[in-house]
Amino acid sequence: MTTGILKAHLQMLGFTALLGGSFIASATISNSLPPMVITWLRYAIASLLFMVLLIGQGLLKLPRLRDLGRYTLISLPPLLYFACMIFSLQTTSAINSSALYTTVPLMSMVMSMVLLKSKSTWLVTTALLIGILGALLIIFKGDLTQVLQLSFMPSDYLFLFGCLGMALNPIVVKKLHRGEPSLVLTGWSLICATLLLTIMIGYQLPDIKWGNISVITWSGVLYLAAFATALSFFLFQKACIVLSPTKVSGYVYLIPLSVIATNALLGQTIQWQEIASGAALVLIAMTILVKTK
Repeated sequence: MTTGILKAHLQMLGFTALLGGSFIASATISNSLPPMVITWLRYAIASLLFMVLLIGQGLLKLPRLRDLGRYTLISLPPLLYFACMIFSLQTTSAINSSALYTTVPLMSMVMSMVLLKSKSTWLVTTALLIGILGALLIIFKGDLTQVLQLSFMPSDYLFLFGCLGMALNPIVVKKLHRGEPSLVLTGWSLICATLLLTIMIGYQLPDIKWGNISVITWSGVLYLAAFATALSFFLFQKACIVLSPTKVSGYVYLIPLSVIATNALLGQTIQWQEIASGAALVLIAMTILVKTK
């Protein structure tokens, strides 16, 4: 394994750890502001942070119209996911969504075979299936009979459509990257996403009582913006340039473990025996994915 590939895997581990914290931050502030306003804030603040970084590096200049279109396309898959997630969670359960989200790596593998003409192996496919099984064991605390009891609603299919966006995300980054620095790639994709969100929900912003937003809510928003958006997108997109979309998406299986680890650090009691078998399968799947070429 080359230094560049190892670095990309470490970047994805960092991305996964940051996402673990984002679920907790989102749950803390979800009732304080409209969901799409929270999404707009995290993108807007993340964009401002990147503009400061780009100015500091002497890299802030208006891209050509063609490049702006490219950055906008790069921003669409995660925006699609966030929008579908926000609207579907109004009527479905987090358990249903978590179970459906485990399909992202398989979707990514199939789409990369179609769009990037990449090849897969039975070993990689087996690793993805092991990862799905392990993630489900973690989500359902070792009791897979609960999977059979899931009842899917129309909103679940909306969330599944959003999962297609997340599966497409690493493919779009890999396909549309033109050799520019990662700071430029991430910065302008965030800026374009912010402009799109402003067009979509700008009419809601004057109605928000900004002076009444609590310190806790602002703290959660700042975490989501600085770490779960700006830094995590940067790490994700850097890794996408080096790793295959299937390997990038495979880190989805570590997200439940990341959430559990974050909760444990915050003092929550974890019944480790309930998730031990799932965690072992996830680690086996990730070892196979990391080691395969």
